[in-house]
Amino acid sequence: MVFDKIIQKLCEKLANTGNSIILNSKQIVQIDKKRFLGISDKQVKGKICFVDGGNAEILGAANFSLQLIRTYYTIYSSNARVANKKHEFYALVSAKGENGKIKYEVETYNTHFRLDKEFDALDTTMATGEHKIEPGKIAEAIRKFAEIRMAAEAIDTLEQGDMIVRDGDLEASMTHEKKYYEQLFEKAKQKGIILTGLSKTSSLLTDAGNSASTALHSISPTCEWYYPATEAIGFTKLHPASKHVFRLDINNNEHIPKATALLRQNSTDPCFLGYPYGLIEADRYARVSVKEQQQMQLMFLAKGGTKFRQHISTKDAHEILNRII
Repeated sequence: MVFDKIIQKLCEKLANTGNSIILNSKQIVQIDKKRFLGISDKQVKGKICFVDGGNAEILGAANFSLQLIRTYYTIYSSNARVANKKHEFYALVSAKGENGKIKYEVETYNTHFRLDKEFDALDTTMATGEHKIEPGKIAEAIRKFAEIRMAAEAIDTLEQGDMIVRDGDLEASMTHEKKYYEQLFEKAKQKGIILTGLSKTSSLLTDAGNSASTALHSISPTCEWYYPATEAIGFTKLHPASKHVFRLDINNNEHIPKATALLRQNSTDPCFLGYPYGLIEADRYARVSVKEQQQMQLMFLAKGGTKFRQHISTKDAHEILNRII
């Protein structure tokens, strides 16, 4: 049967985990079983601040996107929440013509964050091939910039030796993003704050084309561990019974022992064993629910529906087909 052939092919593909991790076009690091580091099970003092963000489109068309963007941080000490903060605002991304080119203009409402206001519609760091960027993609960039700003703001409430954990990596991949990270790294350095990023999923592969996380897990010790791929990028398993390996970025590898120990202490909740509870909370309160999104859509359409409808109808054909099917 065709299913058996597919399963056999897939099993053959997954059997060869690979010998090295391909970080990018210039960096390939050899996998070495001797590089695994254990994580201390001793109680470590220090607060952890978890930061996440969410966004949802309220109104959108081919030429604009109105989004609600929400950022949130929560601070834990000895596995008890001691502080938290939520900040949400609207971002209107709209296309404009300028010297024969299309650009996106961003206007934000109800926020004190200073964020970039203009993007090229064919920006190579966000575009797919030669297609123009969808306005919603720009809103996602604004949300990420706001997350970094939120992390920088949280530093004011922390003390030397405390730690920030961002949901995601610490690599700048989009236009404008590098300057936000540079400002965050500098502020963390000046105050002595450990800065990390924990990624739920990682697209990094081995030289055999398989998952780097899976390859490391297959040869790893049974205890909690950290594997340094580079000085700034590594992988970690935060509970012996967990089946999950996460990518962990860090601003200073000298802080790895304390950073991993603090994360281990916060990763014992049975609902997601081996994953920091603080990030579960941050995700929950940063997320914009479908119900919230629909309520705001109704409010905006009620106030200006006839003015918006012609533009929105250029984008909602897929939704009509989904309802029919």
